[in-house]
Amino acid sequence: MVRRVTLDLEVSVSPIEAIRVFRELAEEAGWSLERHEGSRLVDRFAIIMPMAQSARTLGVKILDGPLKGTELTCWSETRGSAGAVNIASWLVPGGHDQPQSLLMIQHWVARFSRCPWRWSFGERSKVGYLLPVWRKSRKAFTSLGFDTSKAGWPYSLSTPWPLS
Repeated sequence: MVRRVTLDLEVSVSPIEAIRVFRELAEEAGWSLERHEGSRLVDRFAIIMPMAQSARTLGVKILDGPLKGTELTCWSETRGSAGAVNIASWLVPGGHDQPQSLLMIQHWVARFSRCPWRWSFGERSKVGYLLPVWRKSRKAFTSLGFDTSKAGWPYSLSTPWPLS
C-alpha cells in the first residue's frame, strides 16, 4: 500500500477555524466541496509508555477547479497529560510545492485571526514547554516561504484571491 504524501502542520488555531478559512477560500473561488468527518489513531504518552487514542478529524476536499483533489484534514491530539496540539494535514495532488497550492496555503495563513506558528506561554506550558513541536512548526512554515520572525505577523499578500 502506498502512503499518501501529506504536509502536516502543527498550528495554534483551532481545527474548526482552519477548516472554516479553507472553506471560505474555496467558496470564493467557486469550487464545489465535500466535507468529511472521521477518526485517526494518535499516540498519547502516559509517563513513559505510549497509549493509542482516537482523535476526531474534520476535513474538506475540493471537487473541481485547478486544485481538484486538494484536501485539508484537521484534528487535535493530546500529547501529554493535558492540553492539545492542533494539526492541519494538507493533501495536494502533485505535491504542495506547486505555485497554485502554495498560493492557497499563503492565503489560508493570511486570513487567520492569530499567528498559526506562535503559541502563548500558557498554551505551551499546558502541553509541554520543551516539546520539539514548537520549533518544528516554525521550521515547517519557514520552509513554505513564510517569515516566522516576530515582524512576520500579520501576514499580508499582494496577490489577489481567487486564482484566475
